Amino acid sequence: MEAVQLCTIHSERMSFAWGKIKMHFPLDKERYVHLQPEELSYFDQLIFRFSKLQDSMGGKLFPAILENLGEDVRELPFIDRLTKLEELNVIPSADEWMVLRETRNIVTHEYPFVTEEVIEGLNLLGKHCKVILDIWFDVRNFIKTRFGS
Repeated sequence: MEAVQLCTIHSERMSFAWGKIKMHFPLDKERYVHLQPEELSYFDQLIFRFSKLQDSMGGKLFPAILENLGEDVRELPFIDRLTKLEELNVIPSADEWMVLRETRNIVTHEYPFVTEEVIEGLNLLGKHCKVILDIWFDVRNFIKTRFGS
């Protein structure tokens, strides 16, 4: 399944970036203003890969799983698809996924000149990296167990 390969790449690269900058968390203004350009590039990579993983799972992987399970969800709103995934024990919580989606929206619409908001968004991202990776690993295990891929 192409969506699995895509999510694997995003999760691996997100994990790599996180490993390079996790020592800076939790961020405060003092730490943030003293970050080096190379470190900032890892923050950018973390934001990008978190967003891509979240988008790929929600937009490609989740619909593919539901389709392969024989669920007709084409006409359902996204939140109802998430609820169905939760009912099927594919994801732990539809609400938790919506929180991750909100985090993605916050960090991708940053305004670099509003330092406090950027720091707040990055700290949220730092907390939610582990959450999305845990969900990804659970979903991947579900796929392997259920579909053998």
